Amino acid sequence: MNTRAVCLLAVAFALPTHNASAAPYRNPYGKLPANATPGDRMFADYFRAETRLLAERSLADIRTLEDWSRHKITARQQLFEMLGLDPVPPRTDLKATITGTLDHPEFTVEKLHYQSRPGLYVTANVYVPKNLSAPAPAILYVCGHANVKINGVSYGSKASYQHWGAWFARNGYVCVVIDTVQLGEIEGIHHGTSREGLWWWNSRGYSSAAAEAWNCIRALDYLQS
Repeated sequence: MNTRAVCLLAVAFALPTHNASAAPYRNPYGKLPANATPGDRMFADYFRAETRLLAERSLADIRTLEDWSRHKITARQQLFEMLGLDPVPPRTDLKATITGTLDHPEFTVEKLHYQSRPGLYVTANVYVPKNLSAPAPAILYVCGHANVKINGVSYGSKASYQHWGAWFARNGYVCVVIDTVQLGEIEGIHHGTSREGLWWWNSRGYSSAAAEAWNCIRALDYLQS
């Protein structure tokens, strides 16, 4: 064995080895503030410049209604592709079911569930003004993060936003307030890749944004039915 080989062998044995049981690495400096490093600032500057260009150029070719009529076809297709809704799923039977009603002097609240896709239930409340004599304008209200749970039973987020449904109904609108997948009466999962380790979502082409967008589209179908 020559001298060079002996030196390399000695270096190899001198290097520290990975210990699977060792404690995970922790940043000794604690949490850094935003844009604390040159790399952070470089990324921030880059994205700031790119978003400015996108904003300036987004409608550069849209001057007339005819321009928009042509452009919206491509824009809608791109949006559906980004959401994970290309190709568009079939519009299956909603199987809309009203399980009960609540009576108010100015409006009625219908307790609704429908299936945006077979087996995917969406829970909702529909606020209908009283004494309607003609078709009314409609509002689709999508809830935020305000789920209501009592004794372990989920009432969905719509319970926190009922004042908006009531407001629209008092002002002549039919308003359907739908729950989200994660915070509905039937609780699902939104954050599969961010904290649940469900990386197969990506390989299967699943997107929680697509599910929510499709739930909204089918709610509009219900309002038009």
